[in-house]
Amino acid sequence: MAIAPRSADELFRDVPILGQLPAPDLHLLAEAAEVRKVARAAPLFSEGQAAEGLFVVRTGEVKLTKSGRDGREQIIYLARPGRPIIEGVRFDGGVYPASAIAMRAGSALLVSNETIASLGEKRPAILRVMLDLRAHRADKTLRLVSDLSLRTVPARLASFLCTLAAARELRGEDSRHLVRDLTTETVAGRLGTVREEISRGLALLEREGALKVTPDLIEVLDIAKLESIAYGRKKGS
Repeated sequence: MAIAPRSADELFRDVPILGQLPAPDLHLLAEAAEVRKVARAAPLFSEGQAAEGLFVVRTGEVKLTKSGRDGREQIIYLARPGRPIIEGVRFDGGVYPASAIAMRAGSALLVSNETIASLGEKRPAILRVMLDLRAHRADKTLRLVSDLSLRTVPARLASFLCTLAAARELRGEDSRHLVRDLTTETVAGRLGTVREEISRGLALLEREGALKVTPDLIEVLDIAKLESIAYGRKKGS
């Protein structure tokens, strides 16, 4: 039997930073939220459209992406259930700076800019949280820009795999065996390159003895070596 999506109150309470709001403020936002459904490969919103407000992914998975004139795609981040998409929060009548595309059918909750502004006049904590969300996303975007401009593809790929392994370890899962549930194209889009470079990067990491690569699985053989390639030295040293 399918599991019903969580209520807006439950979902918002678990959103990083947003969940720090007092319960009454959070409830007002949840009460005002509308559900937007989106089909696989369809846009939740498109670059250049009028910005609407804060989205929180409810079901499925959404990628925030920009496309170049040559057709290449740069994935800025992936948003899974419980994660915010903050780029549409603005009060200057501006537009979305990127597109949000569903990687599989799903839905998101939208709190409009008009609602945020109206509630924020009476409850300033709401506006402060929106500023914090924007600042947090800006910090991550700057780190992405730095990564793309200053690091090699193998180093970015090694860092990506280290992050996956660490996340699995935190969840109490097997951190040595990474199921290849993201396509090579998706990984390439996240790392600002093309699939051929990802394939070459995996081959290099395998030759270095850090990984064993099969079509369905990446086995981490030497996490210290992978971290050395990713960060230039042992992580945390």
